[in-house]
Amino acid sequence: MSDAKAKRTSKSTRNSPRLFEADELAPLMQPLQLLQARTQTQKHRPKSEILRELRRLRATSTSLDDEEKEKEREKKAQQTGINVKPLRTLEQLDALRLTRHRIKQLLDCSSFDQVVSNCFVRLNVSAPNAPPEYRIAEIVLVEQLTEGYYVDKLATNIALHLRYEDLVQRHELNDISNMAFTSEEFELWRDNCICQAIEWPTTELVARKKIELYNALNSEGNKLPTMMLHKNGLLTTVMPMRPMPRGGLLERFGGKYPWKLQRPSPKEKLNASDDAAATDASGNRVVELEAINKELELQRKAKLG
Repeated sequence: MSDAKAKRTSKSTRNSPRLFEADELAPLMQPLQLLQARTQTQKHRPKSEILRELRRLRATSTSLDDEEKEKEREKKAQQTGINVKPLRTLEQLDALRLTRHRIKQLLDCSSFDQVVSNCFVRLNVSAPNAPPEYRIAEIVLVEQLTEGYYVDKLATNIALHLRYEDLVQRHELNDISNMAFTSEEFELWRDNCICQAIEWPTTELVARKKIELYNALNSEGNKLPTMMLHKNGLLTTVMPMRPMPRGGLLERFGGKYPWKLQRPSPKEKLNASDDAAATDASGNRVVELEAINKELELQRKAKLG
């Protein structure tokens, strides 16, 4: 009987799950506790720390692609004699800035698409009736619209596809500013490039764009044929123009008033015209009275003399 009971107890202990002691459970639970602590710390990680880490990772080349890019840059530097480095300061990026006035000068150039691509502009991204808010945007593509519009008295149908933040949108030339980049706009653009993993412009791009802009602005050969055709009347303007917006003089040429225009109503215009007529009638009456007074004064003097 005792042997059968021993066999049953041994079988039950063999089938039952293993029971660990407290000393054995501590090292087994340690990885789980570390994982929980790491998730809790990462849950409330500040944004500044994430941006700092992204900048550090961006600065160090750890992947094979980065190493290959570095090798290509070194080869280009050896071939062209230019030390290829990414632009890190506002002054360096300002060399690639195009103003609205400079883009207007380049519109007659035959290689306009190639010249302005990969350059940067100061773009107004706010709504028409909202206060202006500017961003640094890169020119990605050039498009010709079906209808023309006016840019500071210049008729054109060119629109630019600009990349800023995580968007690529089409904008007309009136949205581009003539002012320089600010330090706050540059900081925002740099953080966005790091977060979006956008490759920074290099010194090699600055050198190439300077040559292209110089050739486009100083080569009159590209402009002479169209100028001659316009002069001889052989080239006609067939571009349909967008109807002029009704408003003030500044609004018609793409500008914006810093205040809301208050135009008089038809009743106010009628009242103003009636007042003007009344003032004219009163002015004429005063002139007549003065002439009568002069005649009476002359007659009085003649009698006394």
